[in-house]
Amino acid sequence: MRLLYAVQGTGNGHVARARHLIPVLSAYADVIVWLSGTESQVDLPVVPARRFAGISLKYNERGGLSYVRCLTGNSWLRFVRDVLRAPIHEFDLIINDFEPVSAWAAVLRGGTLVELSHQAGVRHPLAPKPKRPNAVGELILRYYAPSKYAIGFHVHSLAPNVRPPLIRREVRFAEQRPQPQLLVYLPAYGCAELSATFSDCPVPVRAFSPRILKPEVHGALQLEPVDAQRFLEAFCTSDSVLCSAGFELPTEALFHGKRLAVIPIAGQYEQACNAVALRKAGAWHARSLARFKLLKWLKSPPPPKPMWPDYSEELVHELLRYVPQKLAASS
Repeated sequence: MRLLYAVQGTGNGHVARARHLIPVLSAYADVIVWLSGTESQVDLPVVPARRFAGISLKYNERGGLSYVRCLTGNSWLRFVRDVLRAPIHEFDLIINDFEPVSAWAAVLRGGTLVELSHQAGVRHPLAPKPKRPNAVGELILRYYAPSKYAIGFHVHSLAPNVRPPLIRREVRFAEQRPQPQLLVYLPAYGCAELSATFSDCPVPVRAFSPRILKPEVHGALQLEPVDAQRFLEAFCTSDSVLCSAGFELPTEALFHGKRLAVIPIAGQYEQACNAVALRKAGAWHARSLARFKLLKWLKSPPPPKPMWPDYSEELVHELLRYVPQKLAASS
């Protein structure tokens, strides 16, 4: 079997999940990887066969989504061309983690595609949502990378096709040596805002930013470029995590019993939904860095540790059931 694993590269979470699942899938099939988007700083375990510009989210310097930069910073004609030319018929099954080129190519040109993403969990009718509805956000979740079949992930298992977080093995089994230290990952904020907030923090702060190329020190704040190994080391030695309201890093922090607070990226509806679910799991939440009660939070107890199992092999077998029956019978 030839499987296509199409990964969204506008953030590190999708790529981190692919790092975990691709080796498991490779035991059963020949796995080819496509990557679209330009914002991830984490490497995949294999070299992508194709890289697409895709449609990347762009941020301002104040912790929010920039709609102007999203419109002007993406090549929409190139995206349409990639959708129409992508060779999706070379594969027996397409596994799609919110990647728009292969998703729209399958819609317009055919192909067996199953979505495997956190966004599929957020879309579920039972998933927690903010009190104020966001019709545009719901449309983006549904049509950015459309799919007929989907398996979702969420903080809480909501239904048979919505699973609990899949904690990657390099984090699940990493030796934890927590000490009074704060790990910060707020990629939508500029370095000036991070320095103003954390330079006089009462505990050491290690903040990672995609906006810098070399480490900087500002009082208690050590600001570093994103590096997977250094990030994991900082995660293991920190007892507290402050990050945007994505999915992988917050759930990894909860899994290891770390004090957790999230600040959703302004204008990003998925993160507003995540913040609601993470609050239910014991995380703190603030609308902006300026409103965050840092000192009070650092004195609060950590949330209870959830017991999320590793079900990677079971998940891979479920994915392989989507392979067309004639091929499955002959293999």
